[in-house]
Amino acid sequence: MSSSPPSPNPPASSEVRRALDSRLTRYLETTIEALGTIDRGGVARVIECIDVAYQADQRVLVFGNGGSATTAAHLAEDLATYAIPFSEPKRLQVLSLSDSPSVITAIGNDLSFDEVFAEQVQQWARPGDVVIAMSGSGNSPNILSGIDRAKKIGCTTVGLSGFDGGKLRARVDIALHVDVAAMQNAQDGHMVIVHLIIEGFRALVRGELGGLRP
Repeated sequence: MSSSPPSPNPPASSEVRRALDSRLTRYLETTIEALGTIDRGGVARVIECIDVAYQADQRVLVFGNGGSATTAAHLAEDLATYAIPFSEPKRLQVLSLSDSPSVITAIGNDLSFDEVFAEQVQQWARPGDVVIAMSGSGNSPNILSGIDRAKKIGCTTVGLSGFDGGKLRARVDIALHVDVAAMQNAQDGHMVIVHLIIEGFRALVRGELGGLRP
């Protein structure tokens, strides 16, 4: 007689459940503490810079590696679609430089991975544009190279970082630093910053601040 196969989802023991609950609670507490370090004044400055770019037909370029690449894409998508009413003919010129694997692999192959963002900044950025870089550590060479190129062109530079901010924090015009020594919690903070930027810019564009404009 053959025995029945084991259940694909065996019930967790009470000890495992307690350990998981404790681990998840610590994670949430760390993230909540990290969110408290977000500089709302700095976020407001970024919103104002984006709004100025919007009014002047300037561009906003965003980029990051790995998880930060998806956060950058999220910001670009929301700025392009959610923030501005589809009935509004004037749109924000926004581009995520992390989104084209063909461009990134071409530059990485022909030059080096350190230049994948700098070369795209060189192609797209103009003086007065806003360039936003995201890096948990703040030390990724390609992120720093992209920001350095943007500064040479004359762009306003913004950096989202975690841990101690790394080199990025000191190189940008506006540093949005999430003070936490854990990558996932830092990226949680960055996503909240992205949504704060969208909330503020959306309110400005839609006249939800009593008609006020910076």
